[in-house]
Amino acid sequence: MNTALCTLFLFLASSLILFHVESAANDIVSDTCQKSAASSPNVNYDYCVKALGSDPKSRTADVQGLGLIALNLLESSVTSTGSDIQQLLKQKQDPYVHQCLSDCSDLYSDALETTKEAVGAYQEKRFPDVQNSMSTVSTDATTCESQFKEKKGVTSPLTKQNGDATQLSYIELAILAIVKGS
Repeated sequence: MNTALCTLFLFLASSLILFHVESAANDIVSDTCQKSAASSPNVNYDYCVKALGSDPKSRTADVQGLGLIALNLLESSVTSTGSDIQQLLKQKQDPYVHQCLSDCSDLYSDALETTKEAVGAYQEKRFPDVQNSMSTVSTDATTCESQFKEKKGVTSPLTKQNGDATQLSYIELAILAIVKGS
C-alpha cells in the first residue's frame, strides 16, 4: 500500500511539473503575441499564437527564439507559395491571371532571398536589416495580391498565401520591437 501511494504521489508530482512547463511555454507564446498585437494593429493575435505554437521549439524558446521561429515559418511559407505559383503557371488560364502569377513568381523569388538574408541578419543581431527585409517581404506579398484586384472579376488564387506572408512579416516586426526594447 505504501509503494502504491508513493507511485501515485510521484505520478501526480511529475504531471504537475509537466503541466507547469507546458503552461510556461504557452505563456511565452501568448504573452509575445499579446504584446505584438497590442503594439501593431496589423498583427492578428490568434494567427500569431497558432503560427508560433505550431513549432515545437516554441515550447522552450525565449522571445528572441520566437523571432527566429517566426522567420523560419516565413521562409517556409514563402518557399511553399513559390512552389504553388509554379504549379499554377503550368495550368491553362486567362492571360491576365497568368501575367499576375508570373509577376508574383518574381516577387516571391525576391521574398525568398530576402527572408533567407533576414535569418542570417537576425542571428547576427543586425535587427535594422531584418526590419528592412520584413518590410520588403510584406510589400512583395501585398503587391502580388493587389495586382489581381486591378481587373474586375479576377480573383487571386494566392489570397491565403499572401496573407500568411504578410502576417508573419508583421509578427516578426513586432517581435523585433520587443527584443530591441528588452
